[in-house]
Amino acid sequence: MTEEQKKKNKEYNRTYYEKNKEKLNEINRIYFKKNKEKIKEVQKRRYQENRNELLEQKKIYYQKNVDVLTERNKKYRKENKDKISIQKKANYEKNKDVIKEKSLLNYYNNIEKRKMSMRIWEKNKLKNDVLFRLKKNLSTTLRKILKSKNFKKGTKDKLAILGTDYKTFKEYLEGLWEPWMSWDNYGLYKMDTFNYGWDIDHIIPTSTAKTEEEVLKLNHYTNLKPLCSKVNRDIKKDKV
Repeated sequence: MTEEQKKKNKEYNRTYYEKNKEKLNEINRIYFKKNKEKIKEVQKRRYQENRNELLEQKKIYYQKNVDVLTERNKKYRKENKDKISIQKKANYEKNKDVIKEKSLLNYYNNIEKRKMSMRIWEKNKLKNDVLFRLKKNLSTTLRKILKSKNFKKGTKDKLAILGTDYKTFKEYLEGLWEPWMSWDNYGLYKMDTFNYGWDIDHIIPTSTAKTEEEVLKLNHYTNLKPLCSKVNRDIKKDKV
């Protein structure tokens, strides 16, 4: 068959289909309904036999038409919001045991990966978010103090112990800063070097507390101040 004949046949088939579209579609629907399981089995076998090739074709097609497909999917989701929601709920109810099992398996298979991601996230957060850093440090300090005295923090909220919110506490500390202090040198320490970094210091040391209630009172913001880390960690510590 020549290229010209192929072209004519293709045009004939297209024209014939356009004229008899509804009739042909109905025939196809009836045939599919009668042979649904058989057709599905054939499609499944063909997919398995040509899986890699089909996936590659699908990938290439997506890359070439990504903008069109994205817009089409966006439009479909917008126009069929309720339908999609109902389908999702029905699918979940039908397969919820399998979904829960897969979710649990995925959780345990990736637990170390999630821990690593959380550590990286927290490290960046501590570096870039002053309020988060304050909250984390104050919480850790309080927990260590209570543990060292064999106390356990009860249900009292951390903000209730501090006596104010973290934003106000941040501004309170800034108001007590010496000229050389900033958030860039918060927590820094260098042996035998003054005014290198600063800590949050308890004015009345928590070591003087005899009860859990006294420990909590000494962690009120009015008993806290910025202090040179060299003084706080060496000089004041030795005196206490």
